[in-house]
Amino acid sequence: SRVEGDKMTIGAKLPHLGAVGGIRRFLELGNVFTRRGIDYTVFSEKGRRCRWFKCDFPIKGWDNIEADYILIGDPPSFGILRRVKGKIFIYVIAAGKYTPGYQEIYGRYPFIVINKLSLKLFPDAYVTEVGVNTEWFRPRNRRVLYYEDQRKFKGSAHIREQLGGLDNIELIGLEYLNNEGIRQAYQHGDYFVAWETRGGGTCNTAAEAVASGLTVVTNGINTEAYADKVIKVDNLREFFTNPMKKFSWERIADKLLEIFRND
Repeated sequence: SRVEGDKMTIGAKLPHLGAVGGIRRFLELGNVFTRRGIDYTVFSEKGRRCRWFKCDFPIKGWDNIEADYILIGDPPSFGILRRVKGKIFIYVIAAGKYTPGYQEIYGRYPFIVINKLSLKLFPDAYVTEVGVNTEWFRPRNRRVLYYEDQRKFKGSAHIREQLGGLDNIELIGLEYLNNEGIRQAYQHGDYFVAWETRGGGTCNTAAEAVASGLTVVTNGINTEAYADKVIKVDNLREFFTNPMKKFSWERIADKLLEIFRND
């Protein structure tokens, strides 16, 4: 079987090059594969130039669709599958009215889905899930508030350790404020962090921050009563620096190469 250094060729057959999420997936993956020295080509029925996204790979028409591995996700174009030269993988990137089109050819080709719920319809499919360009989509500058409290169970030291000195974060510890000052601070913040370690109570400051329209990030302790209104995380630093690190396109590319090798 081929490995990454064997000049593998990968193609993606697309109906167009419009600015929609399903198309972005194939363009982002193309740039990742190209950076790795893999020959990647998009075969587009409509248009040879992508005006909204910088593509580092060639774009060709449907006249001669050929590569070692071909990714195809658009059911209306399944009619030309017999003309494709290469190992075909059906990428399930749409649902609703397109589902019958996928179901019609399920079992003839290996399937890849982007949502585990799709395994109910295509139980033998591979799963790659969501991808994000985490180098391009980065967090902006943010004012992050927390309550400065010397009591260990309030978690102030942990918050400072995790978020202090980070780029794009202005970390503001609130203390010695009167009622008016507290309200004004909330109105000028972006996030509020609550990180208590002793359960059995309730975090009033986090509840106030929610009421003020801030995004509240917490470990979940003492915010159970309004859990659906906060963001519960395990790693504060990762959330504020690269929250989608585990969903990079590099990771999706690795998974696809594994699928190509093993199928």
